This record gives sequence, structure tokens and C-alpha cells, in this order.
Amino acid sequence: MKCWLNGAFCALEDARIAPDDRGFLLGDGIFETLLADGGDVRHAGLHLARLSGAARLLGIKGTYSQTAIMAAMRRLLRENGLQQDRAALRLTLTRGTGARGAAPPADAKPTLLLTAVSIPPPPSSLRAIVSSYIRNEKSVSSRIKSLNYLDNVMARNEATARNLDEALMCNGAGMLASASTANLFLVTGGVLRTPSVDEGALPGITRGRVIQAAAMQHIEVREGGITRDTLREAAEAFLTNALIGVCPLVEIDGSPIGGGVEGPLTHKLRV
Repeated sequence: MKCWLNGAFCALEDARIAPDDRGFLLGDGIFETLLADGGDVRHAGLHLARLSGAARLLGIKGTYSQTAIMAAMRRLLRENGLQQDRAALRLTLTRGTGARGAAPPADAKPTLLLTAVSIPPPPSSLRAIVSSYIRNEKSVSSRIKSLNYLDNVMARNEATARNLDEALMCNGAGMLASASTANLFLVTGGVLRTPSVDEGALPGITRGRVIQAAAMQHIEVREGGITRDTLREAAEAFLTNALIGVCPLVEIDGSPIGGGVEGPLTHKLRV
């Protein structure tokens, strides 16, 4: 398999990240995961715009244009024989190398890595727990795809230990914020509800598209204020991200949600 590292294609086993790269040492960086299907990179403009916005927020200077990155993604799919496959593309951007210490170096040269791998179709449904790990809604990491992903990793590990698919995470106030790798939606009284960004929800690309689709279909959307009890009483629920799209959440902590099957509004909002 090949990757694209700092503007050059190379074999994955030959790619080298500097030992003093701040992404490796400090998690000082961001990433985006994109879906490619049959060679078509889905919603690439939205993902690259989010990456650029996060880079500006962190003060990481970009070195490649969106046009160059798009060309690299298309070529990488070809180089790896993934033009006809369902594939996950991952862009990882770090601040780059620098002297020891937390303070960002003024002259850091960013590292940009692009990888691609074939992936299976999304699951038909998901089962989850509410994790004991929280999502810090006051952290900058809650608003971007940060390389600081340890809380999410530990939350997912809890679910894996119980042979489940996902882990929902509450924020510091006890409100549901997200899943470990996805946004959360549920339906109560015909209203579509989802945690707000202020509560720790990542401003997900698929999340935004679902909200837009609901508005176009005159479905009321309410953001924020979702507790564990709200979820348990929901008529239906689903999770969203770039790779799974809209996927029904049919069980939480061993109890079925709704009838334990995909609900009608979930089906209607598949984007």
C-alpha cells in the first residue's frame, strides 16, 4: 500500500515521521476521515474546509491547497487499486517538529499524511453503552478532530469489552454529547434531537447534512438537553459519521430503543 506524505507518494512501510514531531509526542494536530466509494470522494470540500478551520484555530499553517489534496486523494486511490472499492481516506495534519516543550515553535513545518484503506459496508444497526468516560465540552478538542483521542479510545474500549459497537459519552454536566466516533440523534414526540456543539458534540459533516435534510422536510430539530432518561424514552435513535452515514442505534445499556429496529424517521433521513 502507498501513502502521500508531505507531498510525495511512497510505500506505507517506507513512510517516516520525525521522532520529534509534535503530533507523535503531544497529539498536537488534527485529522479528517473521508469516505470514497467507487473513486468518488464524498463531501471532500466540506471535510477540507473543516480541516482548514481547525488548522487556523490551532495556528497550524497549511502548506497544500485543497486542489493539491484532492488530486492526491484521487491518485492515492488509483495507486492502491481502490477506485472501485469502498475506502476510508484519512488526512492527518500535525504542527510538525520542534524543540522539546509544550510551547509551539514559531518556525514549525507541518506534517501532512494521507492514507487509504478498503473498508466493509456499514453495519445495519448498532448497540451501545453509556461510557464512564466523559467528553469535556469546554475543551478545544471537543470542537475539532483532534489527535488527542484518548478519552474516545477508552470509551470505545469499554464497549468492546462488552461485545458492543459504540459508547455514548456524557459531558461534564451529565448531558449526552456524542458517541466515541459519531454524532448522536434521537426522536421523541416526532422531534429530531441531537446534542449541541456547546455541549461537546463535534460539528460533524454528516450531522450537518442530516440537520439540513430534516429542515428541508419540515422536521423540527432541537439541539441540546439530552439526558440518559431522554435516550431511554426515545422512539428511535441513530448515529452518524462519514463512514457509517446514518446508522440506527437499536440498544443502549442492554435495553432496546423503540422497537429495537430502524425507525421511520431514521430511514427517511438517510443521507
